[in-house]
Amino acid sequence: MQKARQIMRQAIYNIYTYRIDYIRVFIMIRVFQFLLVIPVSTVVLKLMLNVTGYTHITEQNIQSFVMHPFVLAMMLLLVLVVLLFIYYEMGFLFIMAFNQQRGIHYRFLTMWQQLNRKLVYFFSLQVIYLIIYITLLLPLASFMLPLTLTQGITLPHFITNEIMSTRIGRVLYAVVASILVIVGIRSILTLPIFTIQPKISICQSFLQSWRFSRRGLVELLVLLAMILTVHLFLLLAITVVSTLPLYFLERNMPSTALVTAGLTLAFLEMVFVVLFSLLQAMFSQVTVAITYNTRNVAMPRYSYKSKRNNALPLLLCVIFSILSIMNIYSLEKSVYAPDTKIIAHRGYTAGNVENTISGLVSAANAGADIIELDIQQTVDGEFVVFHDRTLRRLAGKNGVIANMTLSDLKTITIYENGLTDKISSLDDFIEIAKALDVTLLIELKVHGKEREDLLPRLVEKLRAYKVLDTYYVQSSDSQLMTQLKNLTPNLRVGIVYALNIGPIDDLNVDFIALEESWVNEDLITVLKAQHMDLFVWTLNKDRSLQEFIEKNVSGVITDHPDVALEIRSKQNEQQYFVQRILNRLSFVF
Repeated sequence: MQKARQIMRQAIYNIYTYRIDYIRVFIMIRVFQFLLVIPVSTVVLKLMLNVTGYTHITEQNIQSFVMHPFVLAMMLLLVLVVLLFIYYEMGFLFIMAFNQQRGIHYRFLTMWQQLNRKLVYFFSLQVIYLIIYITLLLPLASFMLPLTLTQGITLPHFITNEIMSTRIGRVLYAVVASILVIVGIRSILTLPIFTIQPKISICQSFLQSWRFSRRGLVELLVLLAMILTVHLFLLLAITVVSTLPLYFLERNMPSTALVTAGLTLAFLEMVFVVLFSLLQAMFSQVTVAITYNTRNVAMPRYSYKSKRNNALPLLLCVIFSILSIMNIYSLEKSVYAPDTKIIAHRGYTAGNVENTISGLVSAANAGADIIELDIQQTVDGEFVVFHDRTLRRLAGKNGVIANMTLSDLKTITIYENGLTDKISSLDDFIEIAKALDVTLLIELKVHGKEREDLLPRLVEKLRAYKVLDTYYVQSSDSQLMTQLKNLTPNLRVGIVYALNIGPIDDLNVDFIALEESWVNEDLITVLKAQHMDLFVWTLNKDRSLQEFIEKNVSGVITDHPDVALEIRSKQNEQQYFVQRILNRLSFVF
C-alpha cells in the first residue's frame, strides 16, 4: 500500500510540475483530432459512397459494399488513421511519463522522432496485433483512448438482446466475454511497452505484457481502479456543485435560467474535457511506474514558475464564450412539448409473453400510442402474430412457421419469463385493438415461402377492418414495402433498417425504423426536411429514451412504454434546465 501511495503522489507531482507540457500536448491532440481525423473520416465515407454508387449502406447491401476494392482500401486507410492517432496520442503520454520519472530532459521533437521510427510496423502484418489489442482494450480501459473516437463503438443493442434472449446465448456470451476480458487485461501493457522501448516490435510488446501480467498486473489494476473511482467522484461532485446555482435560480428567477444553464453546461463540458485529459495522464504515469518499477528521482532541472502564458486564459475564455452561446441556442430549442409517439415493442412484454393479446391489452392500458407486432404468412395464406421463424425459442418445438397452418399454430402454448399464453392471428389482434381504440404498427416478417397474394391479401384484410388510413406496416424488405406503397398510397408504409450509413434519399415510403446506434443529427434533419417519419428501435434504457424524445423523433419503439410515457410527460415547458443539462452529459451519466 505504501508503494501505491508513493506512485500516486509521484504521478500527481509530475503532472503538476510538467503541466505546461501536458496542456500543450492535449491542445495539439484535440486540434489535430477535430480538424483532421474526424473530417478526413467523413470525407472518406462520402468518397466511398460516390465511387461505389451507393446512396446509403444497409444490412441488405453492406456485404457487396465492403467487398468493393476501393471500399476495402479506404476502410484500411481509416483503420490506419485511427490506430496512428491513438498511437501518437498515447505514445507521447507514455514517453513523457517515462522521462519524467527517470529525470530525463526531453523535447517534443525527439519524442516525435522516436515514435516515427516505429511507423514501419503499421505497414506490416504485425499491425494485426495492434488492432486486436485496441479492440480488446475498448471495454476495459476506453477512458485512456480518444473519447470522441471510441465512445460510440459498441455492439448494437438489438444484437445483444437477441443473444441474451436464450440460455445458450447467455452462456456463450458470458464465456466469450470472459475470454476477451482475460486476454485484454493481460495485454493491456502492449502499447506503453511498444512506445517506450525503441527496438521492440508489436509482437514482442504483446508477449512482454503477457509475461508481466504474471507478477504485477493485480497491483496495476488496483491503482487504475482507484484512479477511476476518484475521477468519477470528482465528476459527480463538480456536477452537483456547479448545478446548484442553476437549481435555485430557475425556481426563484426563471428569466435567468436559460442563460445560466448555457453557462453552466459550457463550464461542465470544459471541466469534463480537462478531467478526461488528467485521467489519461494519470493512467500513463501509473502504468509506466508499475511496468518499469521507477522510483522517485531528483526534481526537474527547469521550472515553469517564471514563465507566464497569457494566451491560455484568453483561449479558455474564447472557448467558454463560444460553448455558452451554442448551448444557450441549443437549450432554447429544447423547450417544447415533444409529440414523439410511444410504440410498445411486441406489446407490453413486462408481465406478458411477446406478441400476444394479453401484451396488447397491457400496452393499451399503459397508454402506448402505437403497439408494434410481428406477423408472418402461414402455409394456408393466413397471417399469424409471431416473431421467430421457428417455435424453438418460445414453444420449445422444432416447427417452422412457414410450414404450418394458422389453426395448428393457435393451439400451441408459448412460454417466456415463466409466463404462458397462446399464439394469435392478425384478425384477433385487429379486433381487440379496434375495441381498445389503439393503433397498430404491423411488421411483416418475410421467410421466403410467402404466396404471391401476400400483399393483396394483407391490404384486403386491413381494408375490411377499415384501418388502412390509421395503421402502419413495416418490413426489412424494402422492395416489398415499395410495392405495398404503390398498391395502397393511403397506407402508412415503412422500411426497417438494422443499420444505415449515409443519407437516405428517394424512398417511396412514409417512414423508416432504424436501430438507435445509427441515428444521428444529420439523418434526423434530412428526414424532417423530406417529411418522412423516423421510428427509433429498440430503446430500453432511460438515457436513450430521454435522448430521442428530446430530439422529438417521430416515434420510439420500446419494451417499456410506461417509462417512455413518463419521460415524455416531463419533457415539456415545465422541465427544469438542470435535468436537461444532465441529459446532455450522457457520456458521464
